[in-house]
Amino acid sequence: MDFSKITPIEWVENEERYLHLLEDQTYRNRLPLMNVNEWDHIDNSTLVRFRGMIQDMHSPEYYLEKVEVVNESTNERTLRTSRYCDVVAGEKEYINFNSDNNSTAERQTYVVISVPGINEWAFIEDEKHFKVNLGHLSSGNISKKRNHQDSMDEEDAKDSVNSTHVVNHKKVCNENSARRNEPVRAAKGVSSTFPLPDESFKICHLKVYNKQEELKLNNVYEFIGFLSVDALTDPIPEKDDNSMEFETLHPPSSLVPRIHCVSFRKLKHHNPLLTYESSMEDGGKLDAIRKELMLLLKPLLLGDELAAEYLLLHLISEIYLRRNFMPLGKFSLNFSNIPKLDCLDYVEEFYKIISNIVHKSYYLPMTLENLNNLSFVPKKDYESNCLISGVLQLSDNTHVVLDETKLSSGKLDAAGVNNVKAISSAIKNQKVAYDFNYYSIEYECDIPFLILSEGKSMLYSDVHIPIRPDSTCINTFREILQAADHFLKPSLLEDIRKYLTSVRLTQYEISENVEGLVQNEFVKMRQQGAVSPDDLHELLVTARLLSISQGKTSLDENCWRKACNLQQERKSRLIK
Repeated sequence: MDFSKITPIEWVENEERYLHLLEDQTYRNRLPLMNVNEWDHIDNSTLVRFRGMIQDMHSPEYYLEKVEVVNESTNERTLRTSRYCDVVAGEKEYINFNSDNNSTAERQTYVVISVPGINEWAFIEDEKHFKVNLGHLSSGNISKKRNHQDSMDEEDAKDSVNSTHVVNHKKVCNENSARRNEPVRAAKGVSSTFPLPDESFKICHLKVYNKQEELKLNNVYEFIGFLSVDALTDPIPEKDDNSMEFETLHPPSSLVPRIHCVSFRKLKHHNPLLTYESSMEDGGKLDAIRKELMLLLKPLLLGDELAAEYLLLHLISEIYLRRNFMPLGKFSLNFSNIPKLDCLDYVEEFYKIISNIVHKSYYLPMTLENLNNLSFVPKKDYESNCLISGVLQLSDNTHVVLDETKLSSGKLDAAGVNNVKAISSAIKNQKVAYDFNYYSIEYECDIPFLILSEGKSMLYSDVHIPIRPDSTCINTFREILQAADHFLKPSLLEDIRKYLTSVRLTQYEISENVEGLVQNEFVKMRQQGAVSPDDLHELLVTARLLSISQGKTSLDENCWRKACNLQQERKSRLIK
């Protein structure tokens, strides 16, 4: 089955059959993945894939689902569907907007961006498998697009293809041309949709016809739909349209392509080294990889084995349950006593290795300039009727490394104070309060925060560890980095990348026997000294992470004892 040749009309006629075929990953993989391909290298109305995060949701819009098309030469009238497409009329045809046979329907538009924080190795991995060979594209594809655009000003609007957007169905070609030559305002609107500064990204407007209620802000999905990148289908504002809002909600397709979605699924993960369904299930192999990973992390943390243990647990942590508004499983980590090295920035070198093994991450130097000037919290812009993104608008399991060693003396302005509060709330409650001017709405997140600081961080953390660096490791850190690069052979590096995703997907439980042991142990701890419910929560989370890190699906006594020992050793470092 060649899905590249299917038209929107054929899809509507055989939708159930085609959806069933696309349940097979083999068929899905044959579709162009737009994350690694250029929009203008793919034919208009081609079925494509796009993996992205929902950044904004627009109001529902009405469109002409069934329209009467008139042939100018024969005056023949046919009723066609405009579902999953922008164009229904061809050359020498026009739409009869006054026909009683026309019918309207509702669809939802979403702003979808490529997933923020994707590391380079993951992009390259997708590119290896899904980059389209330009030689396999239809002949003349790119030149056809150029000729099509150059001839627009010479064509009459009625002779060109017609859009079925209800509000803006009138076409004036020279107005389209003018808008393409002046994309400044729209470009600003596009750049404000991506949360991370100085990171390239892709964006599209997604038209969704079914199951809209299943789509949630900030979640990551794989979308399949028909691509619309034809400039002739760009809507033109009516005289009474708000210009700023119109340009934001209906940008030219050359700037923001449209995808008419026929199918989507939420991704459990999007590690390109693992299929959607599979993970590394061999417990013995997982435990072996864990030991190799510890050999990497211990020297990276300057010989501190306790810190390496906690870093490994942090890298596989996630929220597994929210109970009474409490996110269970979060494991924010603060390493203090970070040394200053000669000729090397320790935190930056540390982050380079972390970004080379995790799928998504972001390094944020906590400078006064960043705290005062960056937008951390998404904010609603009512003039353009869009959501302006912020640094904290991230998808689940995006590892954020906060470098507090870059903080210098100075004054935080009002924006900086609010940004620090927003970060603290995200760390502690795993929620971000989006700013809607007159009120705020809290959105849940699942962002593992790792804070590196000289003294104890000014920010909240679930676990604080003052690292104890070995002087030999400090003096030979450059050699340690070279050894790490040599140690990470391609096969081991691939295994580690798979491991960090796979163990997070482990189905975990606590047996009744071990549950009784935990309860008895906690009672003894309370009798022996000041132990809080927070300590019990930390122990349970640590024990869970220790278990799944070894490929175990349930807690056993050994993991419980080790969790207690780790906590005891960590607390001993905090005693002055």
